[in-house]
Amino acid sequence: MNSPTIEAASTYSSSLSGKASLIEETLAVLRLVAAGQPIDELRAAVLDSDVLSKATQANRRSVWAKVHQRYLADWSKARRLAITVDSLGDRNISNLLIYYEFCLSDQILYDAVTGPICERYESGFTGVEISDLQTWFDSVEPAHPEVQSWSPQTRKKVLSNVLTVLRDFGFMAGVARKTFQPLYLPMPVFGYVLYRLHEAPQTPGPRGVIAAKDWRLFFLDEDDVVGLLSEATNAGYCIFKRQGDVMTLDLTWPDLEAYVAVITRQI
Repeated sequence: MNSPTIEAASTYSSSLSGKASLIEETLAVLRLVAAGQPIDELRAAVLDSDVLSKATQANRRSVWAKVHQRYLADWSKARRLAITVDSLGDRNISNLLIYYEFCLSDQILYDAVTGPICERYESGFTGVEISDLQTWFDSVEPAHPEVQSWSPQTRKKVLSNVLTVLRDFGFMAGVARKTFQPLYLPMPVFGYVLYRLHEAPQTPGPRGVIAAKDWRLFFLDEDDVVGLLSEATNAGYCIFKRQGDVMTLDLTWPDLEAYVAVITRQI
């Protein structure tokens, strides 16, 4: 049985009806965080100094609100993410890390990817259309009465932007109809997710880690995770052993903070 998300809120927000991926803006803000800029100065840089080159005050406020909600609400975690992204200096790794944290911050994005979208991928479909997501959305609406106030236009835009996010982060391609794109998960990103899951009480032991829904954000099944755990063992991130149905998993470092310190050469 898959474990629940480790962080996303239980209610659905319509925030995806506005700004979608904001990859460049997010990376620019995280670079300032990594450089040591405090939150109040960072906010002023975005809203007053226009470091993101947004022409209108309304646009600046909108971008700031989205980036803050997705990545900056917990400042210690924001610093950790920013240092990781800035230190590794690999654009693909950076994109995947902010994609992961983005999904954890937005329940409807998380549920759509780990649910109907990943299910279509696993079933051998080549892609996803908005109509596929609409069918799913209709089925989950009774559990989410908060969406009953959303207009048809808002609903369509949210679902459309779910697919836009996947396209922008490289998991899909296309315009009207999005098709799946094979994407390799680099070991530093796998390790980040592994240690992030280790902090969550919902994923105890190796079986909990292997079955965690978070891996579905990257379209990985349990066999994929087992294979990557073996690679992570070889890389020194953990010690994973499997003998028949018996599995053990010991992490090399005590927590994600220590993992980040090592891979970014902070210690």
